[in-house]
Amino acid sequence: MPSVPSFSRPEPRKWLSKSYWQLETPPASYATHDGWSNADVDVVPVEQRNWRASNYLFLWLSDGANVGTMQQAGSIVSLGLDWRQATAAIAIGNTIIAAAVVLNGAVGSRHHIPFSIASRASMGFYFSYFAVVSRCVLGLLYFGINTAIGASCMLIMLESIWPSLKHLPNHIPATEGIASNKMIAYFVFWCLQFPLVMIHPRKMRWLFFIKSIAAVAAAFGILGWSIKTAGGSGPVFAARTKLSGSSLSWAWLAGVNVAIAGKTTLALNVPDLMRYSHKRSDNWYQLLFIPLVYFIFSFIGIVVASAGQAIYGTLYWDPTSIIALWDNRAGAFFCAFAFGLATLGTNISTNSIATSNDLAFLAPKWLNIQRGAFLTAVLGGWLTVPWKIQANATSLTTFLSGYVIVLAPLLAILIADYWVVRKTRLHVPMLYQNEGIYKYTYGVNWRAFATLLIVVPINLPGLIHAINSKVQIGNFAYFYKGSWFTSFFIAAGVYLALSTAFPPTSTLVDHTVESMDDDGGAYETHDSLDETKDSGEKGLASPSVPDGF
Repeated sequence: MPSVPSFSRPEPRKWLSKSYWQLETPPASYATHDGWSNADVDVVPVEQRNWRASNYLFLWLSDGANVGTMQQAGSIVSLGLDWRQATAAIAIGNTIIAAAVVLNGAVGSRHHIPFSIASRASMGFYFSYFAVVSRCVLGLLYFGINTAIGASCMLIMLESIWPSLKHLPNHIPATEGIASNKMIAYFVFWCLQFPLVMIHPRKMRWLFFIKSIAAVAAAFGILGWSIKTAGGSGPVFAARTKLSGSSLSWAWLAGVNVAIAGKTTLALNVPDLMRYSHKRSDNWYQLLFIPLVYFIFSFIGIVVASAGQAIYGTLYWDPTSIIALWDNRAGAFFCAFAFGLATLGTNISTNSIATSNDLAFLAPKWLNIQRGAFLTAVLGGWLTVPWKIQANATSLTTFLSGYVIVLAPLLAILIADYWVVRKTRLHVPMLYQNEGIYKYTYGVNWRAFATLLIVVPINLPGLIHAINSKVQIGNFAYFYKGSWFTSFFIAAGVYLALSTAFPPTSTLVDHTVESMDDDGGAYETHDSLDETKDSGEKGLASPSVPDGF
């Protein structure tokens, strides 16, 4: 007879003990101390590198075919550009950010390490926590905001099934910024999103495949409906810009800046996704995928909004606002379902995965990616009260959009350091050791710190003016129109100048070291490293090794 499986009896008392929740540092980990790393923070094992180029294509499709991409096209047109100028700005902006994604993603595809660990090479072992915490807080806020956007799709779905929900009496105070029916939709969307957020990133490639198919079908479906119903492309395509001369040039620059800035967070996050790539070359496909996907769906957004204006007499840049007006309840349900699914995909790829990695990095003894995802869903979904942010906090949303003046310099430092200063050569085990070569001075690379100190204030007047237009800043307003360009390229120039004048010699190696077995002869021959070589610990830099100042 086959044996009957036995089940262990639950022991709730264990759940209250520290040992139950404490994670073990893997035996093969390079971390200096137990509890300083875990399996999700360590280098991805070969057998888990299962993402291929096609999986990344589906990732970008599920991210690009969403409400946010179409709304962004509207924000660029609203600058005063006509549809031709707006689509050109979108194409150029997405090509530029695609290059940044590929350059920063190479750290993940080559060394299979997350952003948080990779940042230690350029920022220093302890200063890297500044970059991680900055991204983590932003990720939590945007997780909530995207959940609120998904709830708008869910409300359409629920109202399609139960039309009486449109007239549900509101029992929530107006000061909360959300009605009872929308709160129901938010709760339902959050509950459906929660189990998907908990899936480990290496197993998510099929989820993005399903989402991309649904989102692409919905985008082309609403495109076909709008053109057929309107009898053409609508008045937006007949309109011409009223701007000329320098005003047109500044508006066009601002349009390119908007297209780039919206994906800067993703450009920082991308090593967290590329670390699961099967081959190095998978990273380079993003140069094709990103511009193509975002250009197509931004253009669809312009067509749908223009045709919608011809049909309803009002310009709606949010496609869900058009869907909500449909009499066909089944059509409204399925389109809202697809866009909600795409929004969920964006929330996972852009916010959840990044924030979960950050939390696992900040507390590796207690948090892995799945526990980090749980905290992200709870903290980002509820503690940030995103419905209030959307309803009332215009200055906060402007600040979050303007936070690119911090993120762009961080991205520039990471790229310049890896490709120019280090020539793509890293000592991977040392990135996990607080007394290793990336300790710098008290764990801080002063070159990165000085770069941020110089560059971030340059665009602060523009950000203040964007939050409060009553604050007059003169010509700095024009400077802020290209905030991504000024932040990124000035930061790259300053960091490279400092690294050339004061090279970080003790952190340079003459070939990439992926494991301690590859460590022999990795260091460049600098006098400042003699003590490291004689320390008797293979590959472990002595605490007294100078920074090569």
